[in-house]
Order: sequence, then C-alpha cells, then structure tokens
Amino acid sequence: DQRTWVPGGRDINRERRAQQTGETPVEAEADGKDKELAPDDPADPVEEPSIAESRRHYARLLWESDGILYDGDEVQVGLMAQYKPPAGRVGVFLGNKAAGAIYDISIHAFAKDSDSKDAPLSITESPGQSALPASLLPLAQARIYFDVTCHHVFSTPPTLRISYTQAGAPTVLELQLPITCVHFMAPVTIAVSDFFARWKQLGEAGLGEAQSVLKTPFLEERAGEWLRGVVGGMGFALIQGADPVPDNIVAVGIATCKSGEKFGCLMRVEPKPSHSLTRITVRATNDTLAKAVATNTAMIFDSK
Repeated sequence: DQRTWVPGGRDINRERRAQQTGETPVEAEADGKDKELAPDDPADPVEEPSIAESRRHYARLLWESDGILYDGDEVQVGLMAQYKPPAGRVGVFLGNKAAGAIYDISIHAFAKDSDSKDAPLSITESPGQSALPASLLPLAQARIYFDVTCHHVFSTPPTLRISYTQAGAPTVLELQLPITCVHFMAPVTIAVSDFFARWKQLGEAGLGEAQSVLKTPFLEERAGEWLRGVVGGMGFALIQGADPVPDNIVAVGIATCKSGEKFGCLMRVEPKPSHSLTRITVRATNDTLAKAVATNTAMIFDSK
C-alpha cells in the first residue's frame, strides 16, 4: 500500500549529492560521516545493581517474546507475549520465591488514558481464564493473560501493578510493561531499489527521523548475528545486499493500528567494532514510531 510510505524529509542536499555522483542514498549518507562517529552521551552513568538488572530484563523483552521482567527476593515476574498487529496477548507469570505463602494477590495492567475513548492503547484481561488463586505456596506460580490493542501510535508503555501480602506485610509492585508501538510492527520484504527510493522519500520529507551513536564495547568483529537477531526481533525484515558495507544492516517494517493507519519504517545499523560504537538511523512516516525504534534500540544496546 503506497499510502504507508507517504513521506516526510530532510537531508535534501545530501540526497542531491547522491543523485549527482551516482551513489545510492545509503552510500551518500555514509560518505564522510565515519570520521564524525562519536557517542551521543560519552558519560557512563552509575546505577544501583538492582536497577541495572531490572533495566536489562526490560530491555531484553523489547526484542524477545518471553523472559523475566522482575526478579526480587519474594517474587519473580515473567512475561510471554504474542503479537499479530494491531493486537497481541501478553501472559504474566507470578512466582513465589519467599519461604512462606503469599496471599491477597492482585495483578492489574493499565495504559495511559485508558479510560478515554480515544486511548491509543487498550489492555484488558483476556476472557475465559481462571481467577487468580487466593494464595501461592513457596515455589508455586500464578498466571494471567491480557489482550492488548494498538489503536494509534503511542509513546508511553502500559503499567503492571501487582499486590500481595507475605508474612503479614502488604507489598505493591508497579512495573513498566515492555509493550511499545514497535511491538505492533511486522516485517516487510522489499526490493533493494524500493528500499533506496523510500529511504530517499523519507529523508526529503523529514516527517520522522531519529539517529544516535551508541557505545557498543561488547561488539566483536563478527557480532552481526546478534545485531540481526535484535533487528529482526523488533519486527523488521532484513534486506540483504542493500548496503555497500557488508556488516551494516538495513531493514523494513510496517506498524499497523486498529484505526486502519499503517506506518512504514526503515532502519540502518552501522556497527564499528574497532571504535566500540554503532550508529543507528531510523526513518519512518510517523515521528513517534521513529523515536520509539531508536529508544528501544538504545535500551537494548545499553543493557547488553
């Protein structure tokens, strides 16, 4: 559907130079920029170990479909998700790690502005499932499923609230669910020539572009498999042979909303293991989507 790629743009001079020299848009963009490659944030923030661990769990679930979201002294929270844009189903698993039983268990999920009829994201308990147990013995597990629907592109992930009582002490956990508008994107394979045309379209219109240079000291010379797994896990189709640099990755996806809106998204990943840096460029027909892809990628890389 060509309407998916109605453009928005910037970098017109760069694209004009590409036309004059016969380079592809990607080649023209790469030329002369490698010397400028530098991290957006040179400082290394210091975090508490527990916060850093929670961040790693969250980031992993931005591109993997199941895993641990929270691992505390008393409980562990796991997720399992399946998406078929614009909808999905997310399973929440609560495990008791305490020495005694936990009871008065409550698990709720809610999205920002969920009470509004124009809410961009809805999340509700899936029908036909059993009620949560009144209590959980040590090492036992409870589960609950939620149905999620993306009505419009959104920027704020939903919240998971879990409450329980253990040894007479009530506890409330509020966790951010790793559900973003990127999760409602599906891979789309296109020809290399179509990729170049759409890259140029979006670059000229300037509707949605996000670029960042990330520290990636964990990358080795042959780290392409992990990078391709991340990009593919975020809902992109990898376009083989589109970039003149073999280690670079270019990919395409389309986000679908319940409202009928569809937004095309192009991504380029340029790893430089010798510099321990990677540049990410995202162009999309929706600015919020482009920023979400860039933000998710940064979180995944930072948590590695």
